[in-house]
Amino acid sequence: MKKILLLTIAILLFKTSFSQEEIKVLFLGNSYTYVNDLPKMIENIAQSENKVFYHESVTPGGCTLFLHLDEKQGSLSKIRKGIWDYVILQEQSQLPSIDYYRHNAMKLAYKSLYDSIMHYNPNAKVVGYMTWGRLHGGQQCVNFGDGVYCSADFVDFNHMQDTLTVAYCENAYATNSYVAPVGEAWRSALAQDSNLALHSSDQSHPSYEGSYLAACVFYSIFWNKTPIGIYHDKLINDTDAEFLQTIANDVVFNNLEKWNLKTENIIEKFENKNYKITNNPNDDNVIIESKNESSLNVKIFNINGVLINEKDINGCDNMEINNTKGVYIVQITELDSKLKISEKIIKY
Repeated sequence: MKKILLLTIAILLFKTSFSQEEIKVLFLGNSYTYVNDLPKMIENIAQSENKVFYHESVTPGGCTLFLHLDEKQGSLSKIRKGIWDYVILQEQSQLPSIDYYRHNAMKLAYKSLYDSIMHYNPNAKVVGYMTWGRLHGGQQCVNFGDGVYCSADFVDFNHMQDTLTVAYCENAYATNSYVAPVGEAWRSALAQDSNLALHSSDQSHPSYEGSYLAACVFYSIFWNKTPIGIYHDKLINDTDAEFLQTIANDVVFNNLEKWNLKTENIIEKFENKNYKITNNPNDDNVIIESKNESSLNVKIFNINGVLINEKDINGCDNMEINNTKGVYIVQITELDSKLKISEKIIKY
């Protein structure tokens, strides 16, 4: 009896290990990553989606990418573990906005870290964690070892964000790495709701909502899936969570080329006993197959609830979605039982 019980447990563990998607991520940054514990926030989301998210971090306050090259920080020793699927590079928040340091510090350090990551983790993806501008902009003056250098006197958040976006994109393009466009997601969210508090009281670090928006962006990048409908805790209400999820979805998936995100030709399949949906995210087509001679009514809605296409299907048929970029809902009604089932699909 004991042997049978142990065998049953072993089989369950074996099945679980293959049903879960696991990735290993190393975060190299500073307080913009550790405030609100962004990695843990992503881990909680991953667990709710039956995914395994192993992570380690080196995030001392005010740390620059150049300091991460110092053996004393411990970043290089973690890189040398050689186990990482993703390594996140987050620069000190002001440095990319100051031309001197952007070209003479960030650029060189990013490339050096990238080379080290690729040497020890040849299959890893490097992601630049694009941060956000100060709430009201302003001139940024700091001494990172070469003397005091200053940015332009930014008139507002958007003006400062422009420089941060360019800095992260140019480093991604130069090294063939990715961009996590968190700062641009903040820009989009604030443009739609100017009363939204993404900054904390210091007008620099993220509020809890600001970190949650960052987590939604990273979820999309790590798993190539929409964040709409993912987990959120009680610190964020349903309305705000859905808004932030939608912002992250639109910023990431409507600008894949800009963030250097290369989508593979991954075919999504959704199946139960009466139907099968086959979706290629890179073209206009959705193939709906009725099984067991079931008659289906199929409706496709965009994320705003607008009906895009409708068809009755008995067999196998193709449905087209024009102007494809975005998230869509495929609603299937089994005409015999009147049972309704919905699936989310993404089009690039």
